[in-house]
Amino acid sequence: MDPILFMITAAGLDALVDAQGGGTDPIQIAEVGLTANAFTMAPTITALPGEIKRLDTVSGAVVSETVIHMTAQDVSTDIYELRGLGLYLADGTLFAVYSQATPLFRKVSIAFFLLALDIAFSNGVAGDIVFGDNTFLMPPATETVKGVAEIATAAEAAAGTDDERIITPAKLRQVLDALGELIAPDSDNFADAFAALIARTITGAGLVSGGGDLSASRELTVTAASAADVAAGIETDKAITPAALSGLARSLAQNGYAYLPGTGGLLLQWGRFSAPPNTTTNTLFPIAFPSACFAVTPCGGVAGGADSQDNPPVLITSGITSSGFAVFSADDNTSGMAYLAIGI
Repeated sequence: MDPILFMITAAGLDALVDAQGGGTDPIQIAEVGLTANAFTMAPTITALPGEIKRLDTVSGAVVSETVIHMTAQDVSTDIYELRGLGLYLADGTLFAVYSQATPLFRKVSIAFFLLALDIAFSNGVAGDIVFGDNTFLMPPATETVKGVAEIATAAEAAAGTDDERIITPAKLRQVLDALGELIAPDSDNFADAFAALIARTITGAGLVSGGGDLSASRELTVTAASAADVAAGIETDKAITPAALSGLARSLAQNGYAYLPGTGGLLLQWGRFSAPPNTTTNTLFPIAFPSACFAVTPCGGVAGGADSQDNPPVLITSGITSSGFAVFSADDNTSGMAYLAIGI
């Protein structure tokens, strides 16, 4: 039920201001006035219109900075309809009033009247109000106040949006079991579903290693290949990274070399040289092949001119070594040459 919004009277506000300023102790609600009359609430009211009686058996407690839960009782045989309320201080000051057109309560002679209300104020004044009689009280339950609470339905528990009702173990079990069916459709309850969930595994394969079941945090690892691994080209469970590729030996110059990744150490070399006329020229590679040079391809041409014999330099195959090669030029002029060599 929503709280009833009381209007503080001018006299009540004066007492409240004194209490908030430290001039007096917290104001004390000592009595509750009852009336069968509906009236227009106004701060100028000093007495409850049509008041029929007052109850001094009144208890209250602060449940938030703007809401007070109040309980009052009437064990008399009086008969009346209740349309308005007035809260009186210990000195008789009318502190606050409330009224509505329809009856709040109808009391008959044989009935025990127990009034339990949540009273709301427009600002945080609840902490400055106390009650004269706190021998009985049924406040609404909050996160800080023990009290009366309504049990959530199964639909409210499943929706998870209601912060005013409480959920019982049975309703909680229904929510958890429904969640379990989403996790593991073949399970009968949440416990079985949770056990099935943590029994599932995530394990690596191929380039990925590690993993395990979901009972703990797991780590998957991809091992990076080194430059040596890339050059060798035999690893099957390591990943090539840019760093590994950049680690391969190379010299990107006019006379240079580079290892070819994933070829088991295949080395490519290139360069330029001059072939003097009518002689054999020995040329060294930028670096020696660690094992052997498989082939050399020279390219270029004759020097040209009137006395040129149009005889380009030729490779001497027997002159290929791991460190260089030889060419013979039958031309009468020096020729510019280039070459490409491959080996391991």
